[in-house]
Amino acid sequence: MREAFASPYGKALTAELGKSLRASADPACLTDKGLAADQLESRGRDIVVTWGTHMLEGASAFIDRQNSDNPFPGAAELESLKSNPDVKRYLAMEEPIRQAKILDLIFEHFDRYNVVARVKLGAVYPLETGNEALLRLNPTDATEERLETFVSKSRSKGLKRFLQLSDQEAIAQSAAIKKASSPPFPHTFFKGVETDLAELCIRSGK
Repeated sequence: MREAFASPYGKALTAELGKSLRASADPACLTDKGLAADQLESRGRDIVVTWGTHMLEGASAFIDRQNSDNPFPGAAELESLKSNPDVKRYLAMEEPIRQAKILDLIFEHFDRYNVVARVKLGAVYPLETGNEALLRLNPTDATEERLETFVSKSRSKGLKRFLQLSDQEAIAQSAAIKKASSPPFPHTFFKGVETDLAELCIRSGK
């Protein structure tokens, strides 16, 4: 989480959150609370990190339960392959994609909850707002191209087996989740964030 928000894409999303907070905060409330506009970005970031962590932990716990009920037969082999030097290099190269996925998930469902709860805060998630400048800062496409080149040039049987098992695990995990009778909606993990946002003079309700 910390590394994701410290990445260039994370910093850009945080700056966009700051703009939204400054535009949405009630000026009279800011005066009453003695809050300066330039304090909103860092405090808003802390709120999103806290609630985003809550969402990821809740979702992970749910996925872990489904996986334990529907174990993937190649899990042990997949885990052991992570010590392979080529797999380690691949995972290190892939890190920006994982960070971007975390950031997108958090801001997508943060924005979605705010709409449902009628929180008067402008959206940040770039696929929702159509912010082309932010979309261009997402490292996913460029990183995927580098990974494809790396894999195409690699002769590592360990790496190829790791990628094969990773795909199988993703399919098995998706199937396990679909079996759940009442999977949680990710945005529901943000229930209560409006109370923290109110401290930054962001209003909710009609």
